Amino acid sequence: MNDEQIRVGVFVCDCGSNIAGVVNVPEVVEYSKGLKDVAFADEGRWSCSVDALAEMQESIKEHNLNRVVIASCTPRTHEPLFKQNVKEAGLNPYLLEFVSIREQVSWVHMKEPEKATQKAKDLVKMGVAKAILLEEGEEIRLPVKTDCMIIGGGMAGMTAALNVADQGFNAIIVEKEPQLGGLLNRISTISHDHDEILASEIVNARKDVLESHPNAKIYTGAEIEEVGGYIGNYKVTLNVNGGSENLDISTIIVATGMQEILPEDGRFQYGTDPRVITQLQLEEKLKSKDVSDIKDVVIINCVNSKNETRGCCAIGCPVSVKNALALKKLNKDINVHILYRDLSMVKDEQAHLQAAKAAGVKFIRFPDNRYPEVTNEDGNLVVTVFDILLGREFKMPSDRIVLTVGFKGNDTVEAIKGHLKVSSNQDGFFQEAHIKLGPLDFASDGLSLCGCAKNPKALKETCEEGMGAAMRASIPMKNGYIEAEGIVAEIDLTNCNNCSICWKRCPYGAIQINEEKEPSVIKALCKGCGLCAADCPKDCITIVHYTDEQLLAQVEAALEENPDKKILGFVCHWCALGGVDMAGVSRLQYPTNARLIRVMCSARVPISLIERAYELGAAGVLVAGCEFPTCHYITGNYACETRIKRAKKKLTKKGYNADNLWLTWCSAADGPKFANVMRDMVKELGLE
Repeated sequence: MNDEQIRVGVFVCDCGSNIAGVVNVPEVVEYSKGLKDVAFADEGRWSCSVDALAEMQESIKEHNLNRVVIASCTPRTHEPLFKQNVKEAGLNPYLLEFVSIREQVSWVHMKEPEKATQKAKDLVKMGVAKAILLEEGEEIRLPVKTDCMIIGGGMAGMTAALNVADQGFNAIIVEKEPQLGGLLNRISTISHDHDEILASEIVNARKDVLESHPNAKIYTGAEIEEVGGYIGNYKVTLNVNGGSENLDISTIIVATGMQEILPEDGRFQYGTDPRVITQLQLEEKLKSKDVSDIKDVVIINCVNSKNETRGCCAIGCPVSVKNALALKKLNKDINVHILYRDLSMVKDEQAHLQAAKAAGVKFIRFPDNRYPEVTNEDGNLVVTVFDILLGREFKMPSDRIVLTVGFKGNDTVEAIKGHLKVSSNQDGFFQEAHIKLGPLDFASDGLSLCGCAKNPKALKETCEEGMGAAMRASIPMKNGYIEAEGIVAEIDLTNCNNCSICWKRCPYGAIQINEEKEPSVIKALCKGCGLCAADCPKDCITIVHYTDEQLLAQVEAALEENPDKKILGFVCHWCALGGVDMAGVSRLQYPTNARLIRVMCSARVPISLIERAYELGAAGVLVAGCEFPTCHYITGNYACETRIKRAKKKLTKKGYNADNLWLTWCSAADGPKFANVMRDMVKELGLE
């Protein structure tokens, strides 16, 4: 398409009165007609309606348009619809550029219609500047077979495996322990409705079905040594009881479970006195039904949880009540006290709470900032606790102290992270792609997660997530293929000096090198984050639909007029743009100075573009990415943070004010934060 005449079509939406109630849309349309290479511009009342979409297709054909700019709502919701529409009109969908003049203009500048209209014009101009440089792209279709590996053989893993196998696919469980069951092997009973069920019965029932299932294969005493490849083409090497075995896998489900966070430094006398145990250690004692040596039990909740480091463990309260009641059922004469900060019990668990109280379990609430203390007095354990309800301190002798501790990810997490190129939080729980949009998915296609590998949860939710993860893994196996978006990296080796930065820093291992250390992209693995392109010292790497030239065109278009009054912003498509959109949805009003450029990840922003904005006289530059520690591209925001520090040093050396370069992290739900950043920048930059 390089030799053809560029003919851009601009379609500006009224969105009823959502846009047209503030922005002078006819004025924006007329302005668009005068922009370079614009062959057609039109106003639409509801551009996403069936009739408007049909009219758009006709206009594309009638005016022989080969680029399209849509100025309407957020691309996060409607871009797929318009991409499909231009495709049906015979145009490559990668020749579409999307401009948000609802969330970024009309909804957040409702009291400044003239300035809002000018901002809408600028955004359209930026969109057209990029559209002129757009090139055709294509989705990458990958074949997917029917072999699913489930890492972890606890209840989440077994449930996922059984659901995969029942659909006719091959389920391969890899469990590092000698037997299936996970944490349930250490637990006495599970609360269900108003009854208690033996955990061993639940495990054995699920295990028996799996072991006899024709589509299930189970490896116990097995550890993963290596994982290579991508969805539909994973190559896995296992160490099984000292021997090596190779597997060809299509999809992977992670169900590695969790473990207790044990108190350190002898806190609560744990580790120094065997009479101080955790809930799991108590569960093992309850399994044996040997409580003859126990007379006085004190349970202390919220140990290593619900503090400045981590939140509520989610299951500690119901577990403490269940086990207290179990002790009373084994021997009604045992004295049991539960010391708690507050009791987090859902409706279904209230019956157990009332039963525990009826059985004589005593509850004492202590203040958040005054935890109970455990001392050893002449060989006897004594618990000192302040009762917040009675307003006095108690000392209680005890021959068994049970700590309800927090949880962290299984000890295999670090190894699994390395094998699969996925992320986890500070407690070692794996991080989903998106808490709402992809709660059981990793960022990479073909990888799912479930159960306590994600966070602590009860058995019911664990099994539900196991089923959900199986459904997610089954979709591409059922279809027999997956289509990956064509926003990927491309490498031109002409000026490459084989520095190795690109393949060493790629979050997905999507860049490989040959014997001469020349890099090439495995497009099936690439997610188009742009980290490699921004870091390449020789500018050898481009990102389809987000090339340096296209982004530079937007920068220059944005700052062509009155740059000293404008803030140029680069926002990641996922969380930061979500925050921008949420500010719009919430109608949070902030100054009109910002001109935002969408990138897939904050790691895509090279120092050269920031410098160019300074050269053109921008009042300030903002880079916005996902809230730490999450990132849609695993390490993208970390790479961005490092690069911004370098950029500030470089700007200072060139005589620029590096304080005018702002970096912010914003979750998709935090519209107020983005609005406040805009207000703060305008104030500190003296643009009010």
